[in-house]
Amino acid sequence: MNRCFIAALTLCTMFGCKEDFKDPTIWDLRPCDPSRPIEFTDFTPKEGGVRTRMYIMGSNFGTDESKIHVTIGGKKAPVIASNGNKIHCMLPSRAYSGIVNVVIKDKDENVVTDYTFEEKVNYQSRKIVGTLLRNVDPNTGAAPFQDGSFDDGAGLPYSDWMMFDPKSENGDKVIFTSNYEGGSEGLRAVNLTKRTITTLYSGSRSPFMQTFELSADADTILIPDDNWNHTFGNVEKPNIWYALRSENFSKLRPYCYGPSAYSVAYMPDGTVFYTVWSNGSVIKMDRNAQAPPYMDRRNQVMCSMNQVSIDKEQQIKIKAHPEGRYVLIFSRNTGAIYKCDYDAETRMLSGLQLYAGDYYSLNNANNLQEGPGAQARFGRPWGGDFAKNAGYVNRPDGDMYDFCFVDQVGHCMWRITPDRICSIIAGRSNYTADGKYTGYIDGDPLHEARFNWPRACTYDADEETFYLVDNGNHCIRYLRTE
Repeated sequence: MNRCFIAALTLCTMFGCKEDFKDPTIWDLRPCDPSRPIEFTDFTPKEGGVRTRMYIMGSNFGTDESKIHVTIGGKKAPVIASNGNKIHCMLPSRAYSGIVNVVIKDKDENVVTDYTFEEKVNYQSRKIVGTLLRNVDPNTGAAPFQDGSFDDGAGLPYSDWMMFDPKSENGDKVIFTSNYEGGSEGLRAVNLTKRTITTLYSGSRSPFMQTFELSADADTILIPDDNWNHTFGNVEKPNIWYALRSENFSKLRPYCYGPSAYSVAYMPDGTVFYTVWSNGSVIKMDRNAQAPPYMDRRNQVMCSMNQVSIDKEQQIKIKAHPEGRYVLIFSRNTGAIYKCDYDAETRMLSGLQLYAGDYYSLNNANNLQEGPGAQARFGRPWGGDFAKNAGYVNRPDGDMYDFCFVDQVGHCMWRITPDRICSIIAGRSNYTADGKYTGYIDGDPLHEARFNWPRACTYDADEETFYLVDNGNHCIRYLRTE
């Protein structure tokens, strides 16, 4: 099927095959006729959100869509086709001003007209799930790890943890990711500005690195290590490694020696907590030297998951509130999220308290339930991030952060407000259509979007955008208001 025939089919589909359209077998893509004026009469619809189909009417546009350039709200609008008197395009994302501009060129790329409508589109913002990066062979299903440009085959099919870099060079927006599954285990940088992926470190320790944390000054990355040492006080093996920004995070050195670790919380005042296998415990690190490596023989336990269950061993994760008010604790082996308040004077955590969910609701994708605190039911909380919410500016307690996380087994994304109200904000759409919660569908977060085994997420406060890794679909997705 040649390009002309495809173009004609598109026009028939979008505009309807009428008498003023040529026979598809002799369709030609021609520019405008420079000997005649180009006229603009109207556009429709007058309002809509991203991906809304839009039609611009007039005459002498030409039928070669490559010579027609439309911007709406200063954003480039994809031009689908033209029959000479009607241009079919789509509203781009974030076209807030609604100004409609059309530039038409001749066959030699000279501008024939540059026209701006007096009337504007009423751009309607809406939340949408989209795909940032996906490199999957449609024939074999192969999804390789690949450094380089997004446009030249870069791939990041698996990740277990992700965080935004708060002080990247040149103002670039960079996300750090780590993975211990899927092959090619290591630490990587996803540059959203340059649209590139770079492997920072890949080595013998990488398979045990499930998570990582940035220091308060963001110049050091701390990476916990499941070193298979499950004995408190045993300092034979490193349990946390570090990498320095000054070395482009490319070298790992021992930071602490102690029992196997799974996650780290670096408080704003420099206090470090980490989680270990034995009893699913949270440990306050004993940094009894001037510089790393530290030998944590003390193993000062702040709390343990065996306080709420009979389980003695767990891989648990910890996430600190951005202002250091408290930490949240969750596990791949529980369906609940717990909280410990932080005392900045004593630099200690308080006792463990249930924050949301139920310990024993784990792994039941059919039993998810929205609601306050303990009434909520999750499948498997895996990774999350705090997101500042401007709507909380007048809260008496001053806490302006939601906690948002991905539910690996539930195939969705949750929000927990400071009042512990839990709601699904993306995923699990249209279950009644095929009896499934999984899939790979972009679109409206609650009515179209589906994920498959999402693992981690991070939040860009400037763009009010969440990025999440969707391991089952071998890609990076996003959730934002368009």
